[in-house]
Amino acid sequence: MSSVPSAHTPRPGSVALALGVAVATISSAALLIRSSAADAVTIALWRLTWATVILAPWSLRAARRELPALPRREQRLVLLAGVVLALHFAAWFASFARSSPWATSVAASSTLVVLHPALVALATPWLFGQAVPRRARWGIGLSLLGAALIALGDASSQGRNALIGDLLALLGAAGGAAYFLLGARLRATLSLRAYLLPVYATAALTLGLLAVLSGSALWVSSTREHAIFLALAAGPMVLGHGLLNWSLRWVPAWAVSASILAEPVSASALVLAVRGERPPWSAVAGALPVLAGLFLIATAARQKEPA
Repeated sequence: MSSVPSAHTPRPGSVALALGVAVATISSAALLIRSSAADAVTIALWRLTWATVILAPWSLRAARRELPALPRREQRLVLLAGVVLALHFAAWFASFARSSPWATSVAASSTLVVLHPALVALATPWLFGQAVPRRARWGIGLSLLGAALIALGDASSQGRNALIGDLLALLGAAGGAAYFLLGARLRATLSLRAYLLPVYATAALTLGLLAVLSGSALWVSSTREHAIFLALAAGPMVLGHGLLNWSLRWVPAWAVSASILAEPVSASALVLAVRGERPPWSAVAGALPVLAGLFLIATAARQKEPA
């Protein structure tokens, strides 16, 4: 995706800082979700509901102004982005939520769900006509090798149910890839305010429908649970994903998506520090190639920045 000329083009380094803050806040999601006793779909539903409520005062005017001006096809893509975001969260949360019968470890789930950069990198040339630099391709491959070490070791130590959790995390990765690709296209013409509100609202409605179909609770009375939901909405959702979507206007989709490869390391570290859930040896061994791959990806993206 090419950058859109603007008088408000960010200063050099500000996009990298935004991506760093986004990854840090998104990494806290695993700890919050693991701390909740609610069903995975219920957690996702309230995360998106609270995020919509938080964003509405900031975004409603821009959405009313910009969305009607879009062609019908682009309006449908906005709705589709909300649907795939809902599926991404529903599948990923079910892969490691405390209440899920198929829960695998945070390390395995967080690693498998961030495999979406490989899917984004493969689709970017076809959809956007933009080549992914060779250094970035090597970096993604190296990071995915580390991710495989983490996931395979963790899945083998937990048995059959963990394999279902791994599959759910992979489905979450596919939803994440579609979400990033749609965002890359739509953010070329929509402001961040006009984009986020309809996408999050559509995702919340989709999750409400999934809750009804799956028998998950639509309402939770626990104050503690709603504190977790609100924290998920304000931190990882509004701030974290908001910064990712803002970055899509200035850097390619594969670069934004690849930045999330740091999440398995930071999320596992948070869960270890707070809940005492120790990742297997494969998580520690896999962290090294993940970080090395991130370095290659970061330097490749830097080489493409304008002077």
